[in-house]
Amino acid sequence: MNLPLNVVLPFVPVVMLGALAPAAARGDGGVERLVAALRDDGVQWNATDAMDALRRLPEPPIAALQEALDSDDWQQRQIAASLLWEFLHPPDWRTPDEGDPRWWGEPQGRVTRRLLEVTVEGLRSDALPRDPASRRYTYVFNAADGFRCLSLHAHEARDLLEAGLSSGDEQQRFLCALALGFGGVGESAGVAAPILIPHLRDNDIHEDAKWSTAALYRFGPDVIPELLCARPDADEQQAQLIDLIILDLTEPPACRAELEGRRALNPITGVVFDPAIQPPHNTMSWLWDLSDSEGD
Repeated sequence: MNLPLNVVLPFVPVVMLGALAPAAARGDGGVERLVAALRDDGVQWNATDAMDALRRLPEPPIAALQEALDSDDWQQRQIAASLLWEFLHPPDWRTPDEGDPRWWGEPQGRVTRRLLEVTVEGLRSDALPRDPASRRYTYVFNAADGFRCLSLHAHEARDLLEAGLSSGDEQQRFLCALALGFGGVGESAGVAAPILIPHLRDNDIHEDAKWSTAALYRFGPDVIPELLCARPDADEQQAQLIDLIILDLTEPPACRAELEGRRALNPITGVVFDPAIQPPHNTMSWLWDLSDSEGD
């Protein structure tokens, strides 16, 4: 399995001089106009400018964005959700590894049921951040960032994530399973693990085995029956990773030497000794490979 050369960075506010900011600063109904500009209206860059202007307001427009979650416009819903997560879960820059869920910090407000619903919707393969039809690129990583934030709220979003496991969209199924794993929802191992375990096989999707290994391990001992069931039909890579996860769950390494010894069961990365225990780096460009594979 090759490592990707292109890296999708986590969602970080991009500061641009949007022309709409002065209207909002004057308090003359600018917030409503900015939120309305998030719609897919054919006006180039106005949603991007509106996002930047909303970020620069003295107070985050939480109520207006929560209202936009009920919009009939898909783009407006997704951008509103992206901004709400940014305001509610500001990144904790003291945590060096963006792959660690703690990087997203403690919530600064209430995460609503509707926000969770729209975020699960955004896990699908869609036109954000890259629209294959128009070749436009928008710095809204609704699937990658949505997965990370849902991992932090996986227990309260469990029913939504489990429903997503039956989605007709492969990317959504996979990310729902990953979020349940990274969220440590052991009760969901029986329904989520069968989606993740095939991704341990040697295939043409970058990074999927590494992320699946980490997610399966985080289900805890509840995942072991699923792993044992898959072991007889596993290919070589899958078998090694299954053995690694089970070993980590039943006999966790007690010292660095034992951790380094796990490298013998690690055929997928030279960056860490044990991809089950050591969280993956924040590289999610493999989502493009996953969505592209649906057409194969």
